[in-house]
Amino acid sequence: MSMLHVITTSTPVGEFHMIIDQKDVVRASGFGNVDDLVLRLPPSLRSAGTTASSSHAYSKHIQDYFAGDKDALRRIVYEQDGSDFQRQVWQAIAQVDHGKTVSYKQLAEAAGNAPAIRAAGTICGLNRLILLVPCHRILKSDGSIGSYLYGPAIKEFLLKHEGAIA
Repeated sequence: MSMLHVITTSTPVGEFHMIIDQKDVVRASGFGNVDDLVLRLPPSLRSAGTTASSSHAYSKHIQDYFAGDKDALRRIVYEQDGSDFQRQVWQAIAQVDHGKTVSYKQLAEAAGNAPAIRAAGTICGLNRLILLVPCHRILKSDGSIGSYLYGPAIKEFLLKHEGAIA
């Protein structure tokens, strides 16, 4: 198996990492520790070695997003493996526009399984493509922030940055 490349970009809320395969496809992304991000990869990719890359076009897209370019993240190619329902939920999350939010209930409905609210929430938590599949745009039914892998402060920052909340 080929090496995976780790791209790190500084952001207003800390270091943001992307793990990219040999075809320039992001397989995982997130804040925090790179080792924790590697553990979120599918088992088939975890055994590949990683190497740090100092520059990549995707870094510019992350910087552009934080500079206010609402379409910057759409220029990043990514892939996430999962069950049919997982892929439907992640696709529904990806359809939530910049500056908008939906509830977990609305997410389950958009994924084609309205009663599966808790499952949709669990699948949000399994998202390996932080920012790219914008699970931060999913809120509790009462409009509160809810949980987020990297904490409510980062989720709130991202929502304010996008103009989804005041």
